[in-house]
Amino acid sequence: MVETGLEAYRFSISWPRLIPNGRGAINPKGLEYYNNLISELIRHGGQIHIFFFINIGRQEGFVGINVFAYWYIPSTNATEDVIATQRANDFYIGWIINPLVFGDYPKIVKNNAGSRILEFTKVESKLVKGSFDFLGVNHYNTLYIKDKPSSLKINNRDFNADMAIDIIRQQTQRNSTLHDSARVKYLHGFIGSLLDAVRNGSNARGYFTWSFLDVYELLGGYRSCFGLYYVDLDDKDLKRYPKLSAHWYSNF
Repeated sequence: MVETGLEAYRFSISWPRLIPNGRGAINPKGLEYYNNLISELIRHGGQIHIFFFINIGRQEGFVGINVFAYWYIPSTNATEDVIATQRANDFYIGWIINPLVFGDYPKIVKNNAGSRILEFTKVESKLVKGSFDFLGVNHYNTLYIKDKPSSLKINNRDFNADMAIDIIRQQTQRNSTLHDSARVKYLHGFIGSLLDAVRNGSNARGYFTWSFLDVYELLGGYRSCFGLYYVDLDDKDLKRYPKLSAHWYSNF
């Protein structure tokens, strides 16, 4: 991080590491792990950005929410595609953000979900509305939306099958190139768009790229390598190598 010139590091708290049984005493080894991590970051001048709820009064912190969000745009200018896009945004993002901003779920969500979604009481709506100090957005892709009414008539899929299962040896496929020019192009375009938004009045306070190192991805495992630094998994010390994107990001 020092070599790259990064000033901040975002990480999450793993509660199973701190409280393995869900309740009871804190695991001292888990606490030691985070104490060491934070101390190392501070020692190298890093700002700490931890996304979890803290005691505001005692620690003078601030509370926010980090939302994993695709953004949706209509595939065509057809009215049905525009409406379907709004519906997708309301269901995927609005059901989390709307209560925090407006104190209630989006109308589209309430109309479609009906009695399956609980209504906020006046007290609950007042409590949740404006209850965040900042909004974090995890954004990777933007998707096109096309209306498809027939999908509402599809029966539930049945995955039950009476057949043998053969578990074969898994092989790890990784993109090992250090000359990741495509990632440089992506970062350039994304950060440029963010700067345009700021110039147009957005109150964006920070940007974190995913990710600093090649890590295990939730959906792609070790096949997807999004890090600025390549990690050699065949090396016992897991040696790191800067990619082209690391040099570009550092210069930026």
